[in-house]
Amino acid sequence: MAGADEASDGGDADAYCARCGDPLSRGLVASGQRACCLNATPIAGVCPTHGPVGPHHAVDERNAVDDA
Repeated sequence: MAGADEASDGGDADAYCARCGDPLSRGLVASGQRACCLNATPIAGVCPTHGPVGPHHAVDERNAVDDA
């Protein structure tokens, strides 16, 4: 069960991909847990174009795109 401070998986997106501006999916993949034991970067969400992204590629506003 998800705690109150964990990402939700429904409703409007509250994070967007910094590379393309698409809304990030925050289901089972996005959590406070790490992707693997060798990588300390948590998964902030999943972009439909770029796949799983870390917090450095998640932005709060759709128009805050890197153009990367």
